[in-house]
Amino acid sequence: MKSDGVMKAAEILFRSRQNNTRLESLPTGLTPRDLDEGYAIQQAVAQRRPRSDAGFKIGLTSAASQGAAGVTAPIAGRLAHADLRPNLARIALPRNHLRVVEAEVIFEMGSDLPAGHAPFTVEQVAATICAAFAGIEICDTRFVDSDESSLALIVADNSNADLLVKGDRLTEDDVKALAALPVTLERRGQPAIRGSTAKVLDHPFRSVTWLANWLAQRGEYLRRGQLIASGSCTGITEAAADDIVAATFGANARVSVEFALEGMVSEVNA
Repeated sequence: MKSDGVMKAAEILFRSRQNNTRLESLPTGLTPRDLDEGYAIQQAVAQRRPRSDAGFKIGLTSAASQGAAGVTAPIAGRLAHADLRPNLARIALPRNHLRVVEAEVIFEMGSDLPAGHAPFTVEQVAATICAAFAGIEICDTRFVDSDESSLALIVADNSNADLLVKGDRLTEDDVKALAALPVTLERRGQPAIRGSTAKVLDHPFRSVTWLANWLAQRGEYLRRGQLIASGSCTGITEAAADDIVAATFGANARVSVEFALEGMVSEVNA
């Protein structure tokens, strides 16, 4: 796809995000044919958003999800500062929002990982992380039937990234136990969903290491202060329009978010 096609596709997706509209697909000739074209569109959309360098989300971080998608590696999406929400946030979403929630460990970068220093080991990446937090990723799509979208189109659509809620900081003991830290996701009035950080490439540090090396191959890098949603510990869960969702990591680190329909609280998307 030529650069003008990438820009046209990015503009359509950007307007769809701004207006909370859904697309059947992208026009003929603007649909990405592979992941490289998908990521080119994704980056072009991010460049249209203010302060789009808040961090990244990582998806397809289990063998099962990669197998279902027909790939052998994760995918990434980009987070703007407008996508970040505090613990206990009450968020208004449009009726057509997916409201798919995932419990994820959020890492904060304590220093840069320059691309020129790649490839990175897990130990090198872990040494640059300054904090870990309980987190809930809220996924969405710009397409009417995302189940029928190709992986390249999902990637162009920011790998379904939308909002990220950052909760309590994990203790040092919890961080040491991240190879298999218990994680529980709860919805109001629903049975708890049990998960583990082991679902994230066997250790969330491995997920961030993949991201650091993937970015380096593109001439990009992780920066000090950026947040990384490292991958789902509990799988994909759909929330109701007026739900309360909470996740617990280890014994005490919690994060919670309450949903409402637009018009009940302030607008959230940017």
